[in-house]
Amino acid sequence: MPVPAEITAALESVIDIYFSSVRHRERAAFILCDNLVEMACKTKAREHNYRANMQCGFHDALLLPGVTVRSTLARRLESNRSTRNNMQHGSAAATVDAEHCAKAILDAVKVIDHCWPNSSANHFPAWIRCALRVVRLYSSGDNPLAKNDFESHMRSAQWRVADRETVKVNCRQIEMGNRDHWGLAIRTQATIVEDCLTRANVP
Repeated sequence: MPVPAEITAALESVIDIYFSSVRHRERAAFILCDNLVEMACKTKAREHNYRANMQCGFHDALLLPGVTVRSTLARRLESNRSTRNNMQHGSAAATVDAEHCAKAILDAVKVIDHCWPNSSANHFPAWIRCALRVVRLYSSGDNPLAKNDFESHMRSAQWRVADRETVKVNCRQIEMGNRDHWGLAIRTQATIVEDCLTRANVP
């Protein structure tokens, strides 16, 4: 069974915020990841058994019939939940960095793949698969050279049809390769972003 449209839509929201230009985007995307994990588990349980308890808490949602997320992934999800609770209820100033947020996004995708096998490879739109390649790159602090190469390729990529394409008076010209506009670049020009990733030797 393919991943339900509402789960894909929720993941799109997380990705859109992670690649947006809003302040504290990592904090907001991280909190949404936590919500996405719980929503995915409860949706899967409902598919498995319509009488499943949808009022249960986060921990119990991981163990619902038809779901049962265990082991290392479950421990990371529980840790993320604690961080999210602290951000929402303990300290309004608490946040996470881009790497921690990227890891939480990948963990949420693992939950989706656990509930609906191979969803990330077979059922997500091409632009989401592209976005997840970028997220995977930024989830690791081990390869700064690849990040620098990717960012350089993004800035130098040929985003426009012509070098001096005219801009209408009522339009705003943006630099697609700028980090604040990567969301738009990934959604509208995923093939160029994929090329930048490949040229930077990003898997």
